[in-house]
Amino acid sequence: MPLSNLQEWCLKMYGEEYTRFLMVDFVPPPRICPYCETETIRKLWIGDPAREVDGKVWAKWYMWCESCLRGIYCPLGSFRVPKGESYIRWGDKDALGKEIPIGLKLIKHPRFAKQSQEIDMQ
Repeated sequence: MPLSNLQEWCLKMYGEEYTRFLMVDFVPPPRICPYCETETIRKLWIGDPAREVDGKVWAKWYMWCESCLRGIYCPLGSFRVPKGESYIRWGDKDALGKEIPIGLKLIKHPRFAKQSQEIDMQ
């Protein structure tokens, strides 16, 4: 799917603010924050090695800007930790707490805007 079609689809699914940040993940480096325009984007994989999919670890992720502390939790669906990438174990709330920066402002998916911003890892 061409980027423009993907972006249109995401806008319909997730809304403008979430899509602006999500599109950072679909362009080649350097990845620029759409808010503060720095190259300080970080992605944290949370994987469950007991749930392999196509030989890779099942995962969800957070992506944020380390400068302005805006970010997103992955969109709906299942993901896989890319080969060679590190991840924290699904369910390890202590490790998650150490990795997620204090003050991170998650841009909420419009469908879940009223729900808690905490990840349920049970």
